[in-house]
Amino acid sequence: MTDIGIVGMRVLITGGASGIGRAAAFAAGRAGARLVIADRDPLALERTTAELRAEGATATAVELDVSDESSVAAAFETVDRELGGLDGVLHVAGIMREQGASLTDISAAAWRQVIEINLTGSFLVARASAERFVPNRAGVLVLVGSGAGVVAPSGSLPYGASKGGVNGFAMTLEHQLTPYGIRVHNFCPGSVDTPLYRNSLQERVTNGASQESVDAIIAGATDVATVGEALALLLSPLAGALKGNVYTR
Repeated sequence: MTDIGIVGMRVLITGGASGIGRAAAFAAGRAGARLVIADRDPLALERTTAELRAEGATATAVELDVSDESSVAAAFETVDRELGGLDGVLHVAGIMREQGASLTDISAAAWRQVIEINLTGSFLVARASAERFVPNRAGVLVLVGSGAGVVAPSGSLPYGASKGGVNGFAMTLEHQLTPYGIRVHNFCPGSVDTPLYRNSLQERVTNGASQESVDAIIAGATDVATVGEALALLLSPLAGALKGNVYTR
């Protein structure tokens, strides 16, 4: 990636071992950011961090369950210890379940899991980030939402609810944190070709959709690397004039 002004920037990326988070980690690492990569999959986390280091990036791995308050606290302690501060957070971690399922077939347990990871996780990560950004009156916090639940319905009821919640949370948080010099974005990717997206579409087939319709959706999905580059760019002062929601194709 061309120099985008984030050399030496101290960045935490959640969900950084796969999909959009992994793509963002490579984009930010190649642009010179110093990274802590957090994910709940230890094997993928180890592999991603090793590959980043092989490219010359500064990257530390930490296991993280964003829905668990103590896990979030421990991850941010690792950030403090390894980076000595924090300049930016890309909160990418999330899940999708019940793609194509009808309301009456969705269990309360499945609903809670999606809300806890996607929405409560955003709250916990944002709170820990603000604790570090506010005293310094600077920082960039990017939450990953979706057009689903914001400008269009989702194929999953709990996912649409969770991402709609992230949107409302991000708007309110931006209002609170802007006076402290902190930039907050709700990054809303469209259809992106990731393992998470492919798995969710296969769940859609299980729930009655045709394989042909799913194949057509995948064929039109955006390449994940370009979305990772867009996230890395949001960390940069070059994106300083942007505010609020940012959408991709």
